Amino acid sequence: MRRVRSKGHLAAWQWGAAAILLGAGQTQVRAQSQSWANLPVQSETLQQHHAYTLQELIQLALQISPKNRAMQEEALQAHLATTLVSSQYKPQIDLKALAGNEHTPLAITRNVSPRGYIVSSSREVLPSLQLKWLLFDFGRRKGRLEEAKQNALAADSGLTGEQEKLVFDVSKAFFDAFSSQGKVRAAQRALDAAKLTEQAVTELKQHGRATVVQLAEAHRQAAAMQVALTKASGDSDTAISTLITIVGLPPESPLELAPPTNTNADTAQIPTLNALIDQGMQSRPEVLAAQSKVAAAEAKVDVAHAAYHPTISVQAQVFQNIGKTSSDGSPYSTINLTGNSVFVAFELPLFDGGSRATNLSIAISEKVQAEDELADIKSVAARQIVESYNSLKTSLENRAQALAYTEAAELAYQASLDSFKHGLSNITDLTNDEAALAQAESNQEDAEADVMIAQAAVALATGQNAPE
Repeated sequence: MRRVRSKGHLAAWQWGAAAILLGAGQTQVRAQSQSWANLPVQSETLQQHHAYTLQELIQLALQISPKNRAMQEEALQAHLATTLVSSQYKPQIDLKALAGNEHTPLAITRNVSPRGYIVSSSREVLPSLQLKWLLFDFGRRKGRLEEAKQNALAADSGLTGEQEKLVFDVSKAFFDAFSSQGKVRAAQRALDAAKLTEQAVTELKQHGRATVVQLAEAHRQAAAMQVALTKASGDSDTAISTLITIVGLPPESPLELAPPTNTNADTAQIPTLNALIDQGMQSRPEVLAAQSKVAAAEAKVDVAHAAYHPTISVQAQVFQNIGKTSSDGSPYSTINLTGNSVFVAFELPLFDGGSRATNLSIAISEKVQAEDELADIKSVAARQIVESYNSLKTSLENRAQALAYTEAAELAYQASLDSFKHGLSNITDLTNDEAALAQAESNQEDAEADVMIAQAAVALATGQNAPE
């Protein structure tokens, strides 16, 4: 008697994404980039005779994906921009030096020089150490720093969202491929059963206990099962090719799949819809990124307001005057003395042609735009959570029904087979029950794959690594 698959055959989603997506945290983009870069170089080629788990394929996809690497660099740049803005709080120190000759005619009273002018010649070297330190800007730097930090958080969330989408795509393709292989196994079992029936009817015909029509029906059933196996094999090859393409491997790569880890999830374990929506609003990357963009826009408004306030800074320098000078060809006088200066600078723009007002209007408009985009993203996210929730409930119920149908079809086939062996039923009933069982097993493969994909979809929609 063929073994019917149990209700526990579900997704490996709970560990598939958990070890990949957010292990290092949103603020450790450089560490993530380095850890992925340190994965084995030969990861873009598959090992022979090795059954790959979903987690291994996710690791490959994250490493290979050019878009993922590009978004890592984008997030890194956003964090470096934050560091750049932070440097504005520190004093700026420059080392400068001037050296050269200067030949300068100067007007002078005639009682000093009958010509009314003198000619001064100087040769000087003026090294200097200059300091500039902005002490107060009434919120300019603070606003820019907050804007940069929020943009960095948005970039982190964008990177996380891209990774979660890639994990979902790989997971869906993995479950589809594994299901297609299950259909091949089911079709092979159906063909084996049809051939056994065909052989039995042939023997009965040889002993005069079966008709030509019954033998023809047995031949037809075996041929039909062979066609089904060929179609299932082709579909499986296509599904494997799709998975290889999504992972980013060469199309000709050989790929063997390891079975997903079993879980015992059922309808009773699904959180309520409101709980999933609340969870999604708190952790979904698109929502988090949009919230960060709103905060960045608010900080930009603060910067625009701060432009109406003055700035106070300190400017100081220490210099050395090394040189010599001569007037009208007189002997050179030399100098080698240290000088210094310290100034407090106060600046307040009085008129700028409206540029500050325009910048403020732009910043306010961008803030309103960011808030509207956040509201739209939340609406889309809520709709996707509802859709994935309903899909998961339906797929779990369908899986239970498919399992019950497979068990019933198995019992009906075994009863029909036993009845046929004792001459109590005809070949038509047996082949019909045989075909029904083959279809039931194929439907069960689809149902279990749908559950695994639906679980992954809920995790994606709520921004979680795995459903709790």
